[in-house]
Amino acid sequence: MEFHDVHANGVRLHVATAGPADAPPLLLLHGWPESRRGWDPLIPLLEDGFRLVVPDQRGFGRSDRPEGTAAYAMTTLVADVAALIDWAGGGPAGVVGHDFGSAVSWAVGALIPDRVTRIVAMCAPHPLHFRRVGAGNVGQIHRAFYVWLMHAGKAGERLLSAADFELLAGWVFAGSGVAAEAIEAYREEWRQPGAFHAMAEWYRANYSPDMFNPDLQVQLPPVRVPVRYVHAERDMAFVPEMASGSGDFVAAEYDEVLLEGASHWVVHERTAEVADLVRDWMARD
Repeated sequence: MEFHDVHANGVRLHVATAGPADAPPLLLLHGWPESRRGWDPLIPLLEDGFRLVVPDQRGFGRSDRPEGTAAYAMTTLVADVAALIDWAGGGPAGVVGHDFGSAVSWAVGALIPDRVTRIVAMCAPHPLHFRRVGAGNVGQIHRAFYVWLMHAGKAGERLLSAADFELLAGWVFAGSGVAAEAIEAYREEWRQPGAFHAMAEWYRANYSPDMFNPDLQVQLPPVRVPVRYVHAERDMAFVPEMASGSGDFVAAEYDEVLLEGASHWVVHERTAEVADLVRDWMARD
């Protein structure tokens, strides 16, 4: 891998690249609370066929942490992706997202579909399907308790960072296939001054408690890029009903895959299978 500091959309993004420079560009967008390190298991299985562009998204890892909640709005995160595609040669590019990176991927497919070829979204359903199932759903509200902590500001951040982030790491990665050394590397990133506050801004900017209010009306443009959605059967973040139905909001080719027995951390637990799913989807006409 090679590492770059890319000045894009008003911030400096730390970006890893791998694969031939003339191969099709493929952006890998990590989720919360990871960083570009979350893709390390997958990169060796994809780098022979793609020009991989793997950023620490703003607020994470070694990228800039701009001040203010508004700096992490979804439209700004999509603009970061557009800027990275420009940096990588202009695209269009394939996009693979996991967790919150999938939320960005859905938005990319809706807001800048001309910049993208195909999308693989993993472990985060389309936001409107999330609302359709999750609004008023006590089980989903219970699974999203950490959202309330983020909106509690400094008090919530202090609770999640207690005992040198032992509470957060134990909850997020419990029973997962994420290696102990990878978890420790994340904790080292979270310890950096201002890092965890910036990471929490992603939730404050994009996921308010109102998202669980069934009386709130939300509209988004349809996704106009082919999408493969990959859901984990044992995903601790989502109720099982989230696995199917996101295609109702995709005005293009759509495919769903359920990884039986997998937890939220599919990149770590089902690495070869995920690589095959990405290669197959990106190779289709």
